[in-house]
Amino acid sequence: MKQKYLILNNDDQDELIIREFSELDDKKVLLLLSEEKYDVKDIKSAIEKGKKALISVLRTENLYPPGLYADKIAESAILMFREKKQSIELLFDDIDLLTKKKSKIEPFKDIEKESNEIDELLEDDFEEELDDSLIKKKSLIIKNNNSVDIDK
Repeated sequence: MKQKYLILNNDDQDELIIREFSELDDKKVLLLLSEEKYDVKDIKSAIEKGKKALISVLRTENLYPPGLYADKIAESAILMFREKKQSIELLFDDIDLLTKKKSKIEPFKDIEKESNEIDELLEDDFEEELDDSLIKKKSLIIKNNNSVDIDK
């Protein structure tokens, strides 16, 4: 599914408008899904705090783009105010989002080598013989053979 975000700077009303369009059923027509209006003062304040703050302001109950899209929308809004542009159009294809190249997963360290190191820590480096004189050789003798009945 293809999506388009149109960011408009409405100077007359001091508002920023973001419109989300989507292509449905593999047709070449983009339909308006949602429109959000923001106070320019709120947007400029969020821009001063950073991109994450801007993304949290831009995301609403009606307009909540995926992280990658939200990041691009925020960058475009920042660019729009810096360069005093009136509108910016962003096009996305969900196929690109799904097939975006993921970072390589690094293999684990050599487990065999690591386990050998642990085994070395557990090994004794000295040989110690037990002194048999320390062991008591008397056995325990029970003098009373009366058994106790637990059920009583």
